[in-house]
This record gives sequence, structure tokens and C-alpha cells, in this order.
Amino acid sequence: MQLFADQIQTVALSNGNLRIQLTQRGAENEQIDAGTLIIPASQANNFVNGLAGSLKNLDEKIKAHREASEGEDQ
Repeated sequence: MQLFADQIQTVALSNGNLRIQLTQRGAENEQIDAGTLIIPASQANNFVNGLAGSLKNLDEKIKAHREASEGEDQ
């Protein structure tokens, strides 16, 4: 299942679960509900750290690719 979201609307803790309400930006710039990401609170730290690490690795790859492309252009 794929889910597209532009932003986080709310984050709440309920019954031991972290609930992250996600939204999309509509055609008239209105917020449209995109769904709720539910993560066990006991795993939230690992989940967020894993996501942050993955994004850092992706950013490093993008920078390396950009630098390689700029080097080819010269």
C-alpha cells in the first residue's frame, strides 16, 4: 500500500500507540486527510531513528550524484 502525504497534521499518543495524522494539499490548497500512521509507542524511537538514518543516507547519495554530475559538466 502506498500513501502520499504533504504534511503532518497532528501527532497523538493513544492506547500505547503513536498516531500520526497525515494530510495532502488539495487543488485549492485545502488539507485533505491522507490517513493515519500508527506506530507502537515502544517502537517510535527506533522507527524515527531508522527513518532519519535512511533520509541522511539518501541525502548523501543525492549530494554525491550531484557532485559527480557537476564534475562531468566541467
